[in-house]
Amino acid sequence: MLWLQFFASALAVVVAGVGLVRCSDVIAEKGPLGRMWVGAVLLAGATSLPEVATSISAGWMGFPDIAVGNVYGSNTFNIFILAVADLLEGRGSILRKVSPGHILSAVFGMLLAALGALGILVRLPVGVLGVGIDSILIFCVYLLGVRMLGRYDEREPDEQFRMAVDPPPAWVRERRERAAGDAMPLRTAYIGFAAAAAATVLAGISLSRTGEALAQATRLGSTFVGSTLIAAATSLPEVATTITAVLSGSYDLAVGNILGSNTFNMVIIVLTDAAYRGTPILSVVSQTHAVVALVGLVMSAIVVTGLFYRSRRSYAGLGPDSAAVLATYFLYLGLLYMMR
Repeated sequence: MLWLQFFASALAVVVAGVGLVRCSDVIAEKGPLGRMWVGAVLLAGATSLPEVATSISAGWMGFPDIAVGNVYGSNTFNIFILAVADLLEGRGSILRKVSPGHILSAVFGMLLAALGALGILVRLPVGVLGVGIDSILIFCVYLLGVRMLGRYDEREPDEQFRMAVDPPPAWVRERRERAAGDAMPLRTAYIGFAAAAAATVLAGISLSRTGEALAQATRLGSTFVGSTLIAAATSLPEVATTITAVLSGSYDLAVGNILGSNTFNMVIIVLTDAAYRGTPILSVVSQTHAVVALVGLVMSAIVVTGLFYRSRRSYAGLGPDSAAVLATYFLYLGLLYMMR
């Protein structure tokens, strides 16, 4: 019954993810928000809601390693999703087809992850109302990043596209024209987005709870379980929305969703720290999480390199950056299993 509930919840997440992508497309084309901001903030925040629910509940129940492991594990898994989506798209590196503005989102995500890793290693016991100084710093840097993304997105779309090496192919432009001419009113898109986000939360909570029950049956360490099984389970909304966006030609939504989710996920540490009763949460978790954070930084650095370099090479339709991400992720799983 646990496995049946797990897969039923996963299916619900996928269906809700498809709805999120369609509504996000309409909001990006008809609304006042830019496509990159919609992907990096609005869509990323919605798909990260299962991680929010799982980590806060774990922190409240006194399981800090599950809570923090879910955040950093989800970040590494999300970059892995981007490489898988590149493989499914099969037309060379996906990073050649998006705005270079995503570099800004990726670098802010790396900065936040590095601040969290420092907090884990240094173990500062100082906090304000139970929230660690390191968590507060993460939150302040996140607000700065969102502001900078908004200012970048205020630039004209044509100006952003001229900065890219590869212009969007004809079928992508046609897809955007169809989104702009979609019969769905903007108000309906907002309502549909909210409904799909709510469905994602409910299915994601069910998914994570079932994952925790299955994880207990495996008798693996909480760090390993939080960074792999639960992280993968709560990242299924990103899987569904990213792959749907890529296959429909909404590359900026797909990449913005992944990089924006990684940035937003770091704010979950602040909320989890507030829910955790005791000393600041980053000062009590296993230092193995710092290793997971560093692997995530390596994978994010590969993505940033791909966004800068924009290689024309491809291997069976897979960009060299995505190939490097896949190799790094599988090496990371082996390393994490040995350190469990």
